[in-house]
Amino acid sequence: MPKCDAMKFLRIAAVPVISIVIGVPAFVSAQAPAKPSTAPAAPPVKLQSYTLPDKSASAGVPAGWKVKGGGAGMIVMSGPEGETITLGQIVLAHDGAFQVGQKGPDGAAIVMPNSATLSNKLLMIFQQSAAANGESAPQIKFISGGLLQVPAAMGQCGVFAVSNATTQVDGMGILCSLPEDAGQFFKNILIIGAVPEAVASKDAPTVFAVLKSYTIAPGWTQKIFAPFMSPAAAAPNIPEGVDPEFWRQPAYDPGYDCTIAGLVGPSSYHQAAECGYLGPDF
Repeated sequence: MPKCDAMKFLRIAAVPVISIVIGVPAFVSAQAPAKPSTAPAAPPVKLQSYTLPDKSASAGVPAGWKVKGGGAGMIVMSGPEGETITLGQIVLAHDGAFQVGQKGPDGAAIVMPNSATLSNKLLMIFQQSAAANGESAPQIKFISGGLLQVPAAMGQCGVFAVSNATTQVDGMGILCSLPEDAGQFFKNILIIGAVPEAVASKDAPTVFAVLKSYTIAPGWTQKIFAPFMSPAAAAPNIPEGVDPEFWRQPAYDPGYDCTIAGLVGPSSYHQAAECGYLGPDF
């Protein structure tokens, strides 16, 4: 299959991934919808189920691929021809002007403007990652992308398909950038599959199947999508005898319940009603 056909698959396949992973009903994009293909459906990709030791997430692993590691909702796997898939990577950012290689306070991996567009945040994350790994600056070209309608607690999410001329790698995935918290930190959650251009046409269905299979355990969903720092962390005085780390725990927000419902489905009639899953005449 020519490269253009592989890229067409990535454009089409990237659109429904987020809907499957987090249950988002609508996709918003400036691009015209793709016409349905008249070609016969490809046989389903066979996957072996894998669950992290900490039970935080699971995904399907294709034959010949290996899980390289992970934890706390993140799964990293690699394929036999240089493919890599990273599911649920959290990139902690601190609000500020971006400079390649600069890290933020308290373990933030990057400093970048929270007000930046989602596509620019993705570019900055790619640039920071390349610098951290001692690689040449990536030359990223957006093949396709679009914003998604998500609960307010999830901030902004979008799907993308990109190519990197520096490494000759194509990729597709999902990026969610959460709202800024009291300490000007904000989490960015990345799900991405990257494959060498030479095998993009062959591997695209496999990458899509793995992304589609990724699920996060309910308890971990709340941890992943919670703010890095609670509003109480900004308090000027910490009461005597209280562990300072107490103030860094995620603050509870009723909106998280609906975020979790969006990711794994409502767990009760009450949650379904509160989060808008039931019509007014139900």
